[in-house]
Amino acid sequence: MRKLIFFILWTVSFVGGYASSQKVFEIKRGINLSHWLSQRIPNGPSIQEGMNETDFNRIVRAGFDHVRLPIDEEVLWHENGEKDKEAFSYLHKGIQWALQNDLKVIVDLHIVRSHYFNAGHDGKKNLLWESAEAQAHFLQLWQELVQELKEYPTSEVAYEIMNEPTAPNHEDWNKLVEKAYQVIRKEEKERVLVIGSNMWQGVYTFPFLKVPKGDEYILLSCHFYEPFLLSHYRASWTEFGNYQGAVHYPGELVTKQELDALSEADRKLTDRYRGMVWNKAMLAAYLSKAKQVADEKGLNLYCGEFGIYEKAPKADALRWYKDVIEVFDSLDIAWSIWDYKGGFGVYTSQGLPKKELMHTLMSGSGKKIEVGGMPLYLDVRKPLELRVKDALSRMTLEEKTRLSYADGRFSTSGCARLGIPGLMYSDGPHGVRAEICWNSWDYAGWTNDSCTAFPALTCLASTWNPSLSKKYGLAIGEEARFRHKNVLLGPGVNIYRTPLNGRNFEYMGEDPFLAARMCVPYIQGVQENGVAACVKHYALNNQEHWRNHIDVQVSDRALYEIYLPAFKAAVEEGKVWSIMGAYNKVRGTHAAHNKLLNNDILKGEWKFDGCVVTDWGAAHDTYEAAMNGLDLELGTFTNGLTSNSDQGYDSYYLGSAYLRMVKEGKVPMSVVDDKASRVLRLIFRTAMNADGQFGAMSNDSHYETAYQVATEGVVLLKNQSVFKGESLLPLKQGKYKHILVVGDNAVRNLMAGGGSSELKPKMVITPLEALVKELGSDCVTFSQGYMAGRPMFDRADVIPQSVADSLYNAAIEEARKADLVIFMGGLNKNYQQDCEGEDRRAYELPYGQDRLIEGLLKANKKLVVVLTSGNAVAMPWLKEVPSLVQSWYLGSIGGKALADVLLGEVTPSGKLPFSYPAKLEDCPAHYYGELSYPGDSIRQEYKEDILVGYRWYDTKHIQPLFPFGYGLSYTQFEYGKPVISAREMKGDDVLEIRCNVKNVGSVAGKEIVQLYIGDEKCRVLRPVKELKDFYKVALQPGEEREVVFTVDKEDLMFFDDQLHDWVAEPGKFKAYIGSSSKDIKGVVEFELK
Repeated sequence: MRKLIFFILWTVSFVGGYASSQKVFEIKRGINLSHWLSQRIPNGPSIQEGMNETDFNRIVRAGFDHVRLPIDEEVLWHENGEKDKEAFSYLHKGIQWALQNDLKVIVDLHIVRSHYFNAGHDGKKNLLWESAEAQAHFLQLWQELVQELKEYPTSEVAYEIMNEPTAPNHEDWNKLVEKAYQVIRKEEKERVLVIGSNMWQGVYTFPFLKVPKGDEYILLSCHFYEPFLLSHYRASWTEFGNYQGAVHYPGELVTKQELDALSEADRKLTDRYRGMVWNKAMLAAYLSKAKQVADEKGLNLYCGEFGIYEKAPKADALRWYKDVIEVFDSLDIAWSIWDYKGGFGVYTSQGLPKKELMHTLMSGSGKKIEVGGMPLYLDVRKPLELRVKDALSRMTLEEKTRLSYADGRFSTSGCARLGIPGLMYSDGPHGVRAEICWNSWDYAGWTNDSCTAFPALTCLASTWNPSLSKKYGLAIGEEARFRHKNVLLGPGVNIYRTPLNGRNFEYMGEDPFLAARMCVPYIQGVQENGVAACVKHYALNNQEHWRNHIDVQVSDRALYEIYLPAFKAAVEEGKVWSIMGAYNKVRGTHAAHNKLLNNDILKGEWKFDGCVVTDWGAAHDTYEAAMNGLDLELGTFTNGLTSNSDQGYDSYYLGSAYLRMVKEGKVPMSVVDDKASRVLRLIFRTAMNADGQFGAMSNDSHYETAYQVATEGVVLLKNQSVFKGESLLPLKQGKYKHILVVGDNAVRNLMAGGGSSELKPKMVITPLEALVKELGSDCVTFSQGYMAGRPMFDRADVIPQSVADSLYNAAIEEARKADLVIFMGGLNKNYQQDCEGEDRRAYELPYGQDRLIEGLLKANKKLVVVLTSGNAVAMPWLKEVPSLVQSWYLGSIGGKALADVLLGEVTPSGKLPFSYPAKLEDCPAHYYGELSYPGDSIRQEYKEDILVGYRWYDTKHIQPLFPFGYGLSYTQFEYGKPVISAREMKGDDVLEIRCNVKNVGSVAGKEIVQLYIGDEKCRVLRPVKELKDFYKVALQPGEEREVVFTVDKEDLMFFDDQLHDWVAEPGKFKAYIGSSSKDIKGVVEFELK
């Protein structure tokens, strides 16, 4: 409860911080007020007549929100340095008139006596860059301006240090900026300072601009008059003053025909524009140069001047203005047009509005930028890396290290002083787990922590449907977001190595390509909700037995070809934000802090920028955890409020001991900063993600997604037509008056148990309930048949033999009376079944089910066997069973999904994601004896190397019970002969393989067309073939479609241990098109040159 109260209080304060009442300097559309207190025109209006309150009122009514107010030294100060009192009084009047009309003001020191931006054009020299005295005088001007203006609110008035500097060296300007900055900041810490780049604030010189770091009150400014021929067309004070040619926009400014007709002088003027096409894209490219620099510095960008002189063709000018405004909006740039009145003005010299220009200027979004008032790290509009860097710069050593270990069963710390929240975690990967007590593994007893139970990942993999994987990720991510979880611990992508592994049901099968293809969209879907997916268990966690210490020995080739590709895809394609290290050791070091896995491969080769977290209690050494790439330690101990006081959170390996090592110099600060940056990055992506999403829980959309995954994942393994030429499935309504359902899994809540993946679903539909609802209670009856006991994590009930015999006998007796029997058994999530913490003890079905199935067959030949599991099982009765269905843990809606498949409402289309060995010894992990599995209790060797799953059965010519990729349908499909686009591949060639597939049955169905590639001859052992692509195609009866695959050089590669690189050897290859790894429909050959 204490954690909950803290979370609620923090949430209120954090959200309140985002909606702070503190005002910031907000601007978007502005206008320059030139020729009043700057660039006075001889014989022009006096200062008193130049502007008045009416002008400001007109400006705000026109739609502008701020004014840029240029001021000149020679207007405000006499030559002897004394202030011109009247001029200063009008400066104050101008600011006050603006503020009275809700206009923000940027006071721009436009021209000083030692610097004029057009001095070179006028044949004069700027002394500011040569004279220390001139620079001191410039700084003195700012000291006096600050004293004059500092009483104005920082949210209303900003200062621009200087207009259009023209230093001969960029560093000269940067140094002067730093000096002026210090002068102003000495008096005003939170005044917005507008700073432009050297050489007229052009976009090209932005990369050379340096400004003080970590100051959120700086606004970068550019000026934009490109192309200059258009913007200053026939402007007398420029080189184009006497230009006689035409100008156009968009397109080429001067056509080739017009160029040829120009005088030699005019042709020289326009040579730089020859061949250039000016349009919105070109304008965006120019302005993006400045925007990129601003983004890199974490600052906003302001275009302080832009415009076109009135002699340019009006229509062309208006099109330019429209494009510029759209570019400003797209790049989030605030702007101020040059000028208020006159040749560049939005009003004529006589004060008449230029209506079309005004309308164009106001056509943009008007979305304001905010400057100041919020530290950079809290500003969600700023680039992520700048926010991380800024937050890191503000943190103490103790705050940085505290990010790296837990403060609760499912929480880690943030930095409360800076308003940075911690992270909340939830077990996955097929549902958001019910709330656990803060300091124990007991359930918290909440009444609003239920969820949608989605099908287990073996079922998702069996769909072979990446688009469904994306829907799955989106839905489960929404539920995590709704429950305020920042990190969802899933998906699991460990490779199916042995059918005894207790957690195989959480993974995606035996093939690295299939696992990679299916996990990436899942990750993307989850993270679109602002919730981090946490891919697990990295790496080689392929058994639960001895999982905390078994030391896995594996070749580099098997590591890279079999066990890492799904993790790599998760990082490089899925852009996953976190990865969970495994419990086991790899080559002598625990995986959670393993240099090879974390530093060399994950963060080195794959450039992973996220967080490596431990499984609960998986860290074992402080120095290794610090130096070998572990970022965040999670676990089960408390902070001393219970009997575990000697094992509090500060006692974690990345707790006090880590901090002590840093202070002693044993761990460098670069390591600390890297870990803290990764945790901050995770927090900013999740807990501080301000995308406005709230998530959703257990709604119809989520149930529909769960239903689609469940129905497409069910695999029809056998359906013989042995009863007068008909098969038992699909069940025809009305054909059977009495259907007996036998088996504990027909009524069992299969979301209970399994370890950390246990769920508390809001709704559970069992298969028996669904069948009764569809066929009626008069038709469907139930007999339990066997007892499985309670779903417990570390022990199993012992079922008395008398109870087992009683249930068996009752089921057999009922079966004799039935027209049809449906057996629903398999495994469950009890200890030493499909459950975390331990592996299965045997390949056979538990609880006497083999005996029961054989007894049912003797009593009634019309038997449909439905096995629910996350693993393959032995099937000694297979030859006698006419119809066999592989179901999985189908989740909340699973009973209805399974019933709809059995009844033919949905045609089964699932394919197996792993091979079923006929006997356990056929499995490659078991073929080489105990050292290969489960190991000698200390270490184990993956002696089968790359020959995992179908790669083994193909290469060793062993017939599996059911092959990888296998699955039947209620319809039939015919394959045409595959055709390849070329027989040779060179370099970067991409070959196309085409094959037609036709539904020749009587019902609609979906077929999974699989592409395998085999290397005919190689200097290293390669499998007969390997999955390289697949395509799931939906076909109506009689419909035919062409499936097209592409093959490139990467598809032909193997990992060379000696070169430590991927290699494709020239030679002959075969491409196999099949409906499974065994059922090959066609082969084409090609050669890599």
